[in-house]
Amino acid sequence: MRRAEGPIMVKQVCGELGISLEPARSEALRSKLNRLAERGWLRKLADGKFTTTL
Repeated sequence: MRRAEGPIMVKQVCGELGISLEPARSEALRSKLNRLAERGWLRKLADGKFTTTL
């Protein structure tokens, strides 16, 4: 997340981590990113992209 120049999508995170893009894998990662956003580690934007907190 910190290496990205702006907000990124879950598919981009999957690609960076080497996780397959099949729905089961990407939805599991989306769930983890949502939990991190709820805890204040990340920020989720209205369009579904994630970014680091300011």
